[in-house]
Amino acid sequence: MSDVGLRMESEPRSRRRGKDDNSRGGRRGRGRKKKNRSGCAVFVALAIVLAIVGGGGYWAYGFLKDRFGPPPDYNGPGQGSLVVEIKSGWATPQMANELKRVGVTKSVEAFTKVAREDKDQRASKIQPGAYTMAKKMSAKAAFEILVNPKNKQDYILKPGRRATQVFDELAKTLKVPKEQVEAAAKNPSIGLPPYAEGNIEGFLLPASYVAAPGMDPVVVLKEMVSRAVKEYDKNGLVAKAAEMGKTPRQIIIIASLVEAEGKTTDDKGKVAQVIYNRLGKNMSLGLDSTINYYLNKSNVQLTTKELNDASNPYNTRVKKGLPPGPISNPSKAAIDAALSPPTGKLLYFVTVNPVSGETKFSETDAQFQIDNKELQKWIAEHPGQ
Repeated sequence: MSDVGLRMESEPRSRRRGKDDNSRGGRRGRGRKKKNRSGCAVFVALAIVLAIVGGGGYWAYGFLKDRFGPPPDYNGPGQGSLVVEIKSGWATPQMANELKRVGVTKSVEAFTKVAREDKDQRASKIQPGAYTMAKKMSAKAAFEILVNPKNKQDYILKPGRRATQVFDELAKTLKVPKEQVEAAAKNPSIGLPPYAEGNIEGFLLPASYVAAPGMDPVVVLKEMVSRAVKEYDKNGLVAKAAEMGKTPRQIIIIASLVEAEGKTTDDKGKVAQVIYNRLGKNMSLGLDSTINYYLNKSNVQLTTKELNDASNPYNTRVKKGLPPGPISNPSKAAIDAALSPPTGKLLYFVTVNPVSGETKFSETDAQFQIDNKELQKWIAEHPGQ
């Protein structure tokens, strides 16, 4: 045997066991330390998570709420009042943006959500126009106002209305003094064209307009004038008037007479024919409507004094030619008739039934006198009307 082998064999077993035990114990000791370190790591990680949850919980809640919760919204009917204009052609997102912009609703998403979830899909039926609403309304409350057409606060300007009548009606609609509307009509910013000569009469286009309490009369009148000028430009008023040997203002005056006297589209054409024929023959127009305009009346029968009053600049019975200005705000049909009157020899007309508007036209005074008797009979049968 080698010396080494002898030395190994000569060691006491107890010492070898001790070494073996220490060796195994050492390995077991190192295992416990590793397990302890792993446990600490888990504990630290958990502590970090808890710290994040504890310290950032509010942020996490906000994040989730923004992504998955209901959109920001106010509660209830709101407070105060303001006018909101819904314009033609707007879809739901555009309405929602406008409501958010003026402070009615808290978010665009709240309104679009209400509209999207409406079982009757009423959003598509919301009409353009003016609506009186409140600040800080719930999206649901705002939606219910818009889908109810009774809440729309537009002003309808009817054909043939005089400017003074429009002023009265606008004052009531906007809830402002009539004097404020009259002052607005003289404001240069309303945009009257030069040929209007500063007179708004004849430049208030019959149509529906956004008008609600709290709105500035200047804004409303400016829109009326703007639409009238656009309509006249579209009809080629300036060029066609020149072709007819008339000024644009004269065409508007004729159209206003046509509107006041003609009840139907066909009648309007015939009235225009009478006016042009009488002007061509240097005859007086003989229209009671012009006298009534100056007197601010609408009488079927005028007194002899009123009919013969030469001091009335609008008395077309005693004064030849056109009156000084328009006497109403004409419709498109009246403008068309004034620009393109039908050819013929008509010189007279009389409305034989003021209620139905039945009007008879003639080429001779003799026939006119016969037709006029029908009117006198109607007046006798309807006293006070």
